[in-house]
Amino acid sequence: MTTEVRCRAVDGTSRTLRLTVVGDAGVSGGGLPTRVVSVDGGPRLLQKWLPRNDSGYPDLLGPLDREIRALHRFALTFPRDGYPPELPRLWYYDVDGAEPFVLVEPYRGEPVEGLLPELAPQHRYRLQVGLLRALHLAAVAGMAHGRVDLGALRWDSATRTVQLVDFEHAAGIGEQRRSADDRPVDVRDDVWDAGLALWRTVHPHTGRGAPDLSVDGGAVSALLDGVFVNPPDFRPTPADLLTRLREPTDVPVLAPGSALVPGVEAYKNLLRRKRERIAAQAERDAPARSWLPWRRTSKSEVDDQPVLVRCPVCLDSYPPPLPDDELWRHEDGGFVKDDSSSLDPQKRHFRSLSAYRRCPNPSDDVAEHFLPATYFDHGPPLVVALIGRPSAGKTHLLAAMLREVVDRGGLTPYGLTATALDLHRHDRYRKQVLAAAERGERLPGTPEGLTDPAEILLISGPGGSRPLVLFDVAGEDLQAVGDSRLARFLIGTGALIFVHGLEPVPERVGNQAFEMSLARLRAIPGFERLPAAIVATKADRLRYLPPIDHWLRHRNAALASVDPVLLHVESSSAFAFLHGRGDHAALAPFSVFDRCTLHFVSASGSEAAPGEERFARGFEPVRVLEPLVAILAMAGMIGGEPAGRVGA
Repeated sequence: MTTEVRCRAVDGTSRTLRLTVVGDAGVSGGGLPTRVVSVDGGPRLLQKWLPRNDSGYPDLLGPLDREIRALHRFALTFPRDGYPPELPRLWYYDVDGAEPFVLVEPYRGEPVEGLLPELAPQHRYRLQVGLLRALHLAAVAGMAHGRVDLGALRWDSATRTVQLVDFEHAAGIGEQRRSADDRPVDVRDDVWDAGLALWRTVHPHTGRGAPDLSVDGGAVSALLDGVFVNPPDFRPTPADLLTRLREPTDVPVLAPGSALVPGVEAYKNLLRRKRERIAAQAERDAPARSWLPWRRTSKSEVDDQPVLVRCPVCLDSYPPPLPDDELWRHEDGGFVKDDSSSLDPQKRHFRSLSAYRRCPNPSDDVAEHFLPATYFDHGPPLVVALIGRPSAGKTHLLAAMLREVVDRGGLTPYGLTATALDLHRHDRYRKQVLAAAERGERLPGTPEGLTDPAEILLISGPGGSRPLVLFDVAGEDLQAVGDSRLARFLIGTGALIFVHGLEPVPERVGNQAFEMSLARLRAIPGFERLPAAIVATKADRLRYLPPIDHWLRHRNAALASVDPVLLHVESSSAFAFLHGRGDHAALAPFSVFDRCTLHFVSASGSEAAPGEERFARGFEPVRVLEPLVAILAMAGMIGGEPAGRVGA
């Protein structure tokens, strides 16, 4: 049986392979079906795979994901020439398809369990050394195996070396485990089970209880001294045990994290220069620093300069309230005047919640349009624009954000609630976009020429209520040079989210959507003080590369508060990663805006195969709310001193 599959190499680049099943290899120690396949009619590899369940989706990805992650970390840590034989070697993987899999170099040798009675004492010694060396190598790469036993060991009699396999329970050292004791993962967690395996190479033993070392007066009991103690912090490490055997522990490594160091330094230097620039500017024009309508600092300023409101559709400004006090109903795609009359103010207010008022449209340069009747009854609206080239992922990001905000109460931990302000617009967005996303469908791109907001919500908190207006404009329109009408919504923008879609091979042609938007924003006085966020979306395509691997797995605690330190660390990581890849066009907004954060995001959780209209694992966004929370903090909608330091 031959099938064509799409997968990724270690560097994240996409490959299309023809796999021919050569033989069945049973089930791995982690419970994954395993078989031998030939690749494009050539080399044979071992394939661990995940079959579909009854619903048509792949089964739980956890064991396969942990295996790929560990082997990917090994591939990045150890040189290609001289790769340690004690560890499995990754070739290709796929976690986005209907039947995810990993392809590894065929295991060496034979399972240890069946060979023990035949092994000579000197071979048993090399087996013991090999197991400890494998654990030490894994620890050098930052991974713990998680389930060491003789079933995960193979003995290669030709080279007299051991190979440790089946990393389906592996975890990153230092990460929080999901267990009752909630301790961080430690390399010494594997030492107890490794000690049992070493003991069983010379003595029979069942169960996971500590053996009686006193029955052996030889080298094994001396080697295992201190191995079977709790807590694990008091156990020796695999490196300590190798030292007891007078075996070397030096390991040549590539240190993939070192590639981020220049980017981190560049981030620090640029941040320092921005702070110096902001401080100098503050001294020059201190009286004018409170230009933002929600940052007034003196009563006289409010009295002397009446606040104008700006329509998000025509972009005209005028003093509230709307001169046309008549209510209009939305019917059959149009608007009709609401002739209902009532002297009861509560009834009229209730009607206004789903009604509209006609914008005066002073410039008369767009067609007649209507705003939610209560649009200007609250604090000044915050208009957030998503900026990005075509296919950057803006549509999926916005859908994922709104699902978290509206359907899952994602802003509640920050003291905010979100409700629909424009009920008809929200109903249309839910039916056309959110419902499709919930079904796991790939969303179509934003139509060109669309200049209306995608959604208008009302965000309420201790400081009052403000409309939140979200714009998703086609990347083609943002890149357009000639027709400025397509991007003029930027005039009313109060915050910006720059969306940069990560590709395995960085694009070297700049980012015209960013460039054109930044050029147009310069027409707005003080635009550099707008809150901004840079979102590296589609990060799932590079999910196993550092530091993306860390951030996509990091979950903010429930009932979290805004953590400016955590946001600073993520911003530094994202800046360094993009800087190291040469994605300098994606970083351009960071130099421009006084307060700007950077984020790794997966708006859909996986990538749909070419030609497929559905995501194989459904719609599973990761870390999509963090950019919006940062924007709300920088815009003053999330209160508290920590929020005031976000992006600064």
